[in-house]
Amino acid sequence: MTRLTVERVFSDPPLSGSVPGAPKILPSGNWVLYLANPPDARERLDLYGYHVQSKKIERLVDASTLAREGELTTAEKAQRERLRQFTFGITTFVVYPSGDRVAFLAAGAVYTLDIGRSQPVRVTPDDARQTDLQVSGTGRYLSYVRGADLYVFDCESGTEQRITFDGSTTIENGVADFIAQEEMHRYTGHWWSPDDAQLVYTRSDTGHIPIAHRYEFQAGTLTVHDQRYPYAGGPNAEVSLRVRNLATGTECELPWADDPQDYLARVTVSNRVIAVQVQSRDQQRLALAFFERGDFSRRNALEESSHTWIDLHDNLRFQADGQQFLWTSERAGNSRLYLYGASRTPLELTRSGRVVRVVHADAASATFLGWHDDPTQMHLYRVRFDRPCEVVQLTRTQGWHDAIVASDGSWFVDRVASVDAPPSLARIVVDDDHREWIVANRLDDDHPYAPYRAHHAAPKFGTLTAADGQRLHYRMTLPHDFDAHRCYPAVIHVYGGPGVQRVVNDWPPLTLQLFAQAGFVVFELDNRGSGNRERQFQDSIYGQLGRVEVEDQLLGLEHLRAQSWIDGSRIAFFGHSYGGYMTLMCLAAAGSRARAGVSVAPVTDWSLYDTHYTERYLSTPHTNPDGYARSAVLPHLGGIAGRLLLMHGMADDNVLFDNSSLLMRELQRRRVPFELMLYPGAKHALQERDVAIHRFDTIIDFLERTLA
Repeated sequence: MTRLTVERVFSDPPLSGSVPGAPKILPSGNWVLYLANPPDARERLDLYGYHVQSKKIERLVDASTLAREGELTTAEKAQRERLRQFTFGITTFVVYPSGDRVAFLAAGAVYTLDIGRSQPVRVTPDDARQTDLQVSGTGRYLSYVRGADLYVFDCESGTEQRITFDGSTTIENGVADFIAQEEMHRYTGHWWSPDDAQLVYTRSDTGHIPIAHRYEFQAGTLTVHDQRYPYAGGPNAEVSLRVRNLATGTECELPWADDPQDYLARVTVSNRVIAVQVQSRDQQRLALAFFERGDFSRRNALEESSHTWIDLHDNLRFQADGQQFLWTSERAGNSRLYLYGASRTPLELTRSGRVVRVVHADAASATFLGWHDDPTQMHLYRVRFDRPCEVVQLTRTQGWHDAIVASDGSWFVDRVASVDAPPSLARIVVDDDHREWIVANRLDDDHPYAPYRAHHAAPKFGTLTAADGQRLHYRMTLPHDFDAHRCYPAVIHVYGGPGVQRVVNDWPPLTLQLFAQAGFVVFELDNRGSGNRERQFQDSIYGQLGRVEVEDQLLGLEHLRAQSWIDGSRIAFFGHSYGGYMTLMCLAAAGSRARAGVSVAPVTDWSLYDTHYTERYLSTPHTNPDGYARSAVLPHLGGIAGRLLLMHGMADDNVLFDNSSLLMRELQRRRVPFELMLYPGAKHALQERDVAIHRFDTIIDFLERTLA
């Protein structure tokens, strides 16, 4: 058997096998489509189809036969970074509502494909690149954004219509602005009505945001970008919402904002109304406003409030009658599902656990993903409206499930993984629990990971108790040849930031196996403030970051030090982004108890980060100056006793390089030694193959030297 190497982790064929992504069921029910890497190209996605009747898989589109990738536009680069999209080929596809037809984006070009009956047909010009592909409610139109303007393609006549004409470096039409994409997870800026009569779209203006000069250091060149970055406490993009009548070409603007500082959080167009979710600047109020599609009169359907912040969701679902709708709320302390209708009092459909995402609804029931008593597992559930709170679990196997449901609700496609098995795709019939594998992805002798299985170590789970009595989940990966009579060094792999959960029963990143095979115990803990938990658990961080999170991580540190098979003098922290911030804060708080730390792309001063994320937890620098000061890294650096490796991409447009520049200057002023590795041209994710290989080679070398 072969030992895993850094280079092999980031090479072809992908070690996790053919991992299916973005599965969709065609309305006909005849096909399940998904994106996956071909065996010879881990950075390319092709379109595959599973024919339900024949149970055969067919590669429907080989992206290498389409248009050449070419140079990405600035808009494409920005969108890919926001989506954390690190593959090429077919980046997205949409399904026509009428049957077996799809449209997709590849190399910036829009194509259509009649499944099983033709080759892809390109519908956009050869010299144009598009983003934000959508299909209209009836399937007659496609819409997309080109050069910051919105276009519509008529599939019947084969003609293209330009909807807007003022796109520029500061005006964007039909596309979500930076904050909406990066922090609100709203990735589109235009929506079709079900009958195609109206196209609703955003116009975002950033011209009033002060220009900040962002320096991108490439290999041998320096590029200065004038970036209108929305720093905490500063102005956001001005977003207007417009409605276009396709038949008449007339437009009107919806007065969606209650205050000029409000956020346009979500837009949903139903048969009757345009539903707009309006979030206040302090994120403590969320209003659901309905605009009648006829006269655009407004009425507020409901309002949520919180003394901390309100998490956004995508669970607004209208029933066929257009009157009733589904909604999730955390007003009772956890995320619950409600049915709103004619009665002023909504029907509570769930109580315990957490509703994460509604995936299907009909006149009688709703199907959703969530958890009941174990947040490390995700399952599919169904609840009937005539039996509220009698929730039925549809997925049986342990692990992390992500499902889509057929239109009639009788079967679903389950993407399931666990710490023991990489992601697979199965079709499951609800009533008889019949399962047929679409992509089994078994770790057999033919699997790409087969040569490395002998050295593989599946993580184990456990819990600790926080200072306030709440339960903290951890995941621990031991070396494959673990011997309880030996004494091992340990790496605490930390993220710790809000809205994110790392301790899950899912196929872990194989980079963790690199650490385990190098002889390190790897420990991960979801501290208070982490995502997918109750409000009390998440709210612990409000007003100051880096306090309770660090307290919990140090509890994990002491748990490790208490194990007879851990060398308590050889423990390091490692984290990226918020995890990089946490690494620095934990190093400072742990003092001599931590031998070393690897901090990648850390935030060091929260006034340098963006509005929506930072103000959600800290309010503005003006209203909470003490919270910002206590949450910053620089005042705490005197506590660092261990060795430090700092890494940052020199073209990072998310956590700006200014954060590391300030950190380096303060470390030097304090005469704190550190090692530094910078990556010219790399952005926040640092996922380019050569960068990723070099980064993990450097990290493992540093840990082996410092924890020796």
